Order: sequence, then C-alpha cells, then structure tokens
Amino acid sequence: MLVKVTPKKKLADLVKELRGERSQRSFAKLCGVSNQAVQNWEKGQTWPDDDNLQRLAGLKGWTLKQLRDYLEDPLQAEKMINYVDVNETSGQTVNVQQLLAEVRSLPLEVLAQVASVAVETLANRSIASQTLRKSIPSPADEESALSA
Repeated sequence: MLVKVTPKKKLADLVKELRGERSQRSFAKLCGVSNQAVQNWEKGQTWPDDDNLQRLAGLKGWTLKQLRDYLEDPLQAEKMINYVDVNETSGQTVNVQQLLAEVRSLPLEVLAQVASVAVETLANRSIASQTLRKSIPSPADEESALSA
C-alpha cells in the first residue's frame, strides 16, 4: 500500500531537517520568523510565504523553483539528483549525467582547466558556508545563553 506524502508533510520534514539540532527559537531567528511559525510549519498547519520559502530553499542549497518542484512533485527528489538549474531566471537545466560524460571525454588540458575551476568554486563555497555557520549559534551556545 502506497501512502501519498502531501506537500505540507514534505515541508514539515524539510524544516525539521534544516533545523537539525537547533531549537525552534534559534531556527526561527535564523529565518526571521516567530517560533510559532516554525512550529506550525513542522506540524503542517501553515504554509510559509514566498520570502520564507526562498529562505528555506537557500538553507537547503536550492532555488525557490527547485523547492517548489520538490514539494509539489512526488518524483521530483529523484529528478533533482539528475538535473540542475544552470540559471534560475532562464529556467535552463542541465542533465548532470550527460555533463559528467562530456567532462570525462575532454582532452587533458581542458580537463585540467575544468578541475581547477571546480576546486576554486568548492573552496569559495566552503568559505561562504563556514561564514554562515559561524553566524548561527550552536545548540550548546543557545542553551547556555538561555540558562544565563
């Protein structure tokens, strides 16, 4: 027997995943919403507005379109593994498997350039991610601040 997962249930699970070990209060502060809003999202009682959906998508590393597709299409999670948006405004997507096959067939000199750009991009994103993480209080920091 197949059970249909509703968009609200998917959203609730996603919010819980994104919140992780943080309290609802801490996650609400990060998102710029009330504790009650986060609690309602996790219970599937309310739906975030577009600005909050955009924030949630960003926390997941997705575009707003990718998040909406994931929430509305039961097969979208699998599709998102194989296709990525190149440019959100144009709606242009790339088949990841096809892209990887093309990279594998590149001449050595060109492959070295692609690898160099990939390493540079990963390093820049890692630095940006670490900066974001430092601005978010850890659960332990939050608990000590509440008990003080």
